[in-house]
Amino acid sequence: MEDLDARAAKIRLLCTDIDGVLTDGALHYGPEPGHTKAFHVRDGAAIKHLQQAGIRVAFISGLDAGATVNRARDLGVEDCFAGHLEKLPILDQLCARYGLAYDQVGHLGDDLPDLPLLRRVGLACCPSDAADEVKAVCHWTVPVPGGRGVLRQAAERILKAQGRWDEIVGRY
Repeated sequence: MEDLDARAAKIRLLCTDIDGVLTDGALHYGPEPGHTKAFHVRDGAAIKHLQQAGIRVAFISGLDAGATVNRARDLGVEDCFAGHLEKLPILDQLCARYGLAYDQVGHLGDDLPDLPLLRRVGLACCPSDAADEVKAVCHWTVPVPGGRGVLRQAAERILKAQGRWDEIVGRY
């Protein structure tokens, strides 16, 4: 199997599920329709770092939630697909749009709907509390649970493998 850093060095698009990856998976319902979600601020910073390095980020979520769309807008994530349980056609669409092969794409997922993507992409990652079936197909189980900076750790790994991390840190 190819080395994890060699896989990370090829990434030009990082796709991520939302619930259970960028959030802890909890949905908070109130008296008004819809629900709220809590996102980790370091994941947001990591998305901006990836974008600054020329790596696109896409949200592909099975749940159609306004909170996901709002977070994408706040971070400048142009490719936000909320309410798509069939995720593979979205991946194919993104690869065609950006002229990418599967090995140039990473995906972060935590549950069964993510399996078709995780089995195809060049860098498949999941949080430490992902479903066992997901962990079995991933190249890397990130050592934190969903909602606790999973994307941040994956982004750092990608940017370090591409020799871009010192440039990001140097901005501060």
